[in-house]
Amino acid sequence: MYVKNHMLPKEKLEKLQVEETISSALDKINRGNFLSLPVFDGEVFKGILMKEVIFRNYFENGYSNKEKYLQDTRVGDLCNKEFETILESELIENASYLLQELRTPFLPVIDENEKFVGILTHAAIFNAFSEIFGLKSGTRLVINAYDIPGQIAKLTEVIRRSEVNIANFAVKDAKVMDLYKIVLRVNQCNVDQLVKDIEEAGFKIAELNN
Repeated sequence: MYVKNHMLPKEKLEKLQVEETISSALDKINRGNFLSLPVFDGEVFKGILMKEVIFRNYFENGYSNKEKYLQDTRVGDLCNKEFETILESELIENASYLLQELRTPFLPVIDENEKFVGILTHAAIFNAFSEIFGLKSGTRLVINAYDIPGQIAKLTEVIRRSEVNIANFAVKDAKVMDLYKIVLRVNQCNVDQLVKDIEEAGFKIAELNN
């Protein structure tokens, strides 16, 4: 999965301009129930303005006239101009890591010519991983397995013989005594026979959720 498949394209963005008043910016933010918006100088991406920064700047700098502050302050005065971009061709997993590390509301996305093409939000990352793990369909099983060569092959062979279709498959380190957790999502809702087959093969079912 790639960033370009989950980003919000620039044509659909609510945008701010650097010379726009904070009053106008706040209207757009409140109207769309946003926490932040991208800032442009014409068509060039310049930074990110967060709603929290508008209020923090007002109170921390001791302004006494709210209307004057809103009308005299420009978006370019308060927006964060230090940001990291990500290529639209990057894997969504890389974008997820970068969003977490930078603690930014969204990532500006650029194409191979370094042209701004959209933004990637935390919500988009969540939706992407929900799609990867098929969270809206089938039955989820968490299976405990020891870190022994051939365990995954053995498990998938059991499932193949049970004629059950695997929708999603992931392995994570349980960090306990060389134990791994294998997370499966299968299309069938009634998996009683599958559970029996898996346990008879020597695995332990840790969780089962429809």
